[in-house]
Formats: sequence, structure tokens, C-alpha cells
Amino acid sequence: MVMASVTPVSLDTFVAAVLRIAQDDFATTPMMRLLTEARLPDEAVLRCLRFDEERYTRHLIHRTSDVEILALAWPKESATPIHDHAGQRCWMVAHCGSFVVDDYRQVAGARKPGYAVVEQIATTAGVTVGMPDYRHRGDRDIHRVALTPGCDRAVSIHIYAKPYSSCLIFDEDSKQAREIPMNYDPL
Repeated sequence: MVMASVTPVSLDTFVAAVLRIAQDDFATTPMMRLLTEARLPDEAVLRCLRFDEERYTRHLIHRTSDVEILALAWPKESATPIHDHAGQRCWMVAHCGSFVVDDYRQVAGARKPGYAVVEQIATTAGVTVGMPDYRHRGDRDIHRVALTPGCDRAVSIHIYAKPYSSCLIFDEDSKQAREIPMNYDPL
């Protein structure tokens, strides 16, 4: 596999590029190219977030009515719950570190709080810098993201189109879905 060339871009340039893609209804190819080829400076990203050694944290970089850009800080052994994105499109790319993404499908219950059975259908390991991951309804939209075992910490950049205020999380053991609010962590 031939890796694309990586271009350093400022945070302002990155945000402007995402907003231009948003004007074209978030065309997937330009977004994937941006996330594959653009490299944000470490200093700019680290100014946007803080690490908590107990759980991953979510930090707002930019938000409009059409798009939300976040930086997530992941301590060792952290993972999201199994979740969806409330029907919205999401792109994720590692800024540093490595991730495992487990895909699920819902096999029983409605897509709302209450009874819900999900089953794991695939795992993608080694998701790292320059390997964007795209999520949308019907296309692997129920999933869990975790730090790769052995990775001490990581940072990821997430782009949501449109922003959403809550999502469903799924508990495999209790066979329940629960709606939770999406919050930002303070710096």
C-alpha cells in the first residue's frame, strides 16, 4: 500500500477545509483525503485538550449548526461504550496512537432507549495516523472505539455532520439501550 503524502496544516486551515467540504454536503472523498493527508501540529492539538487518566475526554475545537470538530484524549486502556451517532455522519482519524474499532449491528429491539440486542460483526485493529474511519447510518454506525492494547495514550480528531446532543449506548449484558447526553470536557 502506498501512503499518501502528509501535509502539515494549521488548526485554522484544517477547520476552514472542513467548512469548505461542509458546503459541498460533506462529500466523503474530499473529507477522507483531508484526514489522510493533513497533519495538525502537535502543539495546536494539545492546546485543545487535556488528559484524564481514568477515561477518555471530549474537547470542542469548532462547532457550527452543520459541523462539530472535536479532539479526544485517550488514556491507557480507555474505550467508548458501544454507541451510535444519532444518525449523523462521523469521521475519525488518529492524531497519535492506535485504536481498535469494533462494529456491531442491532438484531433486536427498536433504535430507542429500552430493550436492544447488539452483536459484534467486525473488528478493525491498528487504526492509526492517516487512516480515517467513516461512520454513517447503515454503515457500521453502532460501534466501540478503544485504545490498542499496549498503547499508553492517544489523541483522535472527530468530525460530526451534523452536531448532535445525545446518542444511544448499548449494554450487551443487560440487552438495553440508553440515551446519554453528549458533553464536552473542560480544559
